[in-house]
Amino acid sequence: MLQALSKEWTIVPAHRGYLRHRANRDAWRALGEGLLDRKLALLGLWGDGDAVHAAIYDVGTRDFAVISQPVLEGRAASLGVFHAPAIRLERAIQDLFGIEFVALPDRRPWLDHGQWPVSTPLATAPAPPRPPSGPPQFLRAEGPHLHRIPVGPVHAGIIEPGHFRFTAHGETVVRLEARLGYVHKGIEQLMCGRSIAEAAPHAARVSGDSTVAYGWA
Repeated sequence: MLQALSKEWTIVPAHRGYLRHRANRDAWRALGEGLLDRKLALLGLWGDGDAVHAAIYDVGTRDFAVISQPVLEGRAASLGVFHAPAIRLERAIQDLFGIEFVALPDRRPWLDHGQWPVSTPLATAPAPPRPPSGPPQFLRAEGPHLHRIPVGPVHAGIIEPGHFRFTAHGETVVRLEARLGYVHKGIEQLMCGRSIAEAAPHAARVSGDSTVAYGWA
């Protein structure tokens, strides 16, 4: 499927490593439809202010591609409307860069809890801080005999902080939502322009329970 779609893409010649292609809104939508049909798999989704990038794997041909969608007037098309796992990644990009995703099903903040000194910190012009968001807003689950169980963000041991809200019917978990971002450290920005030797200590501090794995990578 990637080979067929690539006819609508433009190769970015200056990109190092894997080939990167630039897609317009229609081609980006076709990616979403491929994810919806499970012909494609999403390996990663990130932003850099001027564009949103997706790492895509073709299930049938085992091809791999990096596709970029330009951000126009602060807006980009959403993959989350087709593929639910993309929603949290788009919410993170929204918090960091201030990019608005058209038709994004869930616009709640993901990383920014209203405690940062600025909002959209990775944008070209960061915005004033958001007001504290207060208690997290969770999606409703309705039905007889449901109860909610809150867990975290403080946990025993070395697990990373996170708040988890279980909605259960007896032993059956009907819905589970997470709220992360409590220890977001801005490591992406700290590593910009650094040599590998300078960046490695930052990478090792991404996750306290995976410091060797991140440092080695």
